[in-house]
Amino acid sequence: MKISCPTPAMSMSRDAGLSVLMVDLKREFFYLYGDEDTKNPAEDFGSSPLITLEQPFVYFGLFYNQLYVNNKGYLTFEGPFQQEYPDYFPAYSTRDIIAPLWTDIDITRKGTISYRQVTDGHLLNRASRDINQYYPDLNFSASWVFIATWDKVPYYRYRRTESTFQVVLVSGKNMSFTLMHYGSIAPAMQPVKSGYDTSDSTDLFTIPVSDTTNLPYTSNVDIMGRWVFRTDTTSQNNGLFYPFRNGHRFQLDSELAFPVYLRTPFSYLGLTYSNIYVYTNGFLSFEWTLFPQSPRPLPAYTHVDIVAPLWTDIDNSDFYFQEFSSARVLQRATADIRQYFPQTNFTADSVLVCTWDNVRYYNTSAQNSSFQVLLISVSGLSFIVFNYGNIPQTEHIAL
Repeated sequence: MKISCPTPAMSMSRDAGLSVLMVDLKREFFYLYGDEDTKNPAEDFGSSPLITLEQPFVYFGLFYNQLYVNNKGYLTFEGPFQQEYPDYFPAYSTRDIIAPLWTDIDITRKGTISYRQVTDGHLLNRASRDINQYYPDLNFSASWVFIATWDKVPYYRYRRTESTFQVVLVSGKNMSFTLMHYGSIAPAMQPVKSGYDTSDSTDLFTIPVSDTTNLPYTSNVDIMGRWVFRTDTTSQNNGLFYPFRNGHRFQLDSELAFPVYLRTPFSYLGLTYSNIYVYTNGFLSFEWTLFPQSPRPLPAYTHVDIVAPLWTDIDNSDFYFQEFSSARVLQRATADIRQYFPQTNFTADSVLVCTWDNVRYYNTSAQNSSFQVLLISVSGLSFIVFNYGNIPQTEHIAL
């Protein structure tokens, strides 16, 4: 569907020293909102009460039966959240968040924040058509729609500013989608974030604008002012690999070991460690020592415990690590361990993911290798998992 935007009507006003460009954009793709909505309290740090969803919404693998509409321009699931200035994604927090326009909004004197949810009628048909337009292979049928709208809301200290935007959650057939709609957006004088983030930042997206007034003229679906995301499954799908690219990234020097301190101690064959050391050449140890570039044959009869997914002579490499305690990664690790060790009835409470990404063997032109080691544990039980991507042959000694 091609949406035509009329020529915007513009006016200028000044508030608290800010020049404000008012742009009247008639957005035909906004979903219905108005008097029949439930309204948020007109409080600076306000939020909706707990909203019980009439159908569950799956958000990157987790099923939610509730959410909160926060006055500062975002949705949360676990509880209300009172923070005027946004975290920068990846936030590595414990919170799932959907933020069409997270900034210091103040509706104590004007503006309206409202929401509604729908399980029948023409809005379901409209949502189904929209999703099938952008994802034609899914044959999607919406069974639930949630609409939250920030209508003509001002920024704190700049009461004459007005911004209108909307987030729409759509679900059906265990699939879910998030739509963000932008009408007239005033220039912001404080930090702003538009996008979404998951707990521990296993999946995230930031709309790439530095000027909020540009949001109505951006899109990922060729309808200016509309962004559409599928949000039931992770977009960072690396097959066997656990998520890693949103973690802490370091360039490892071949002569050094990088220390990683563990929030959850790891039990390794009767000993418990609170830190590990990561080496460029494809292995971990639990105590620092200087190792040769080429691996020692096993058994090595050393005094150091070693975990070696691919110990060989690797050039300087990109290394990522992240220790996860978020529900979605723990659920995946629990399912994996129960599949391979069904007798344990194991439930993970910590997962450390260490990844060597696209590393190259020293002094060779072979294509790059990617591999990963997971340390998975819970109170006395621990497991080590090796995951391998592309691993070319090498003339170096490898273990």
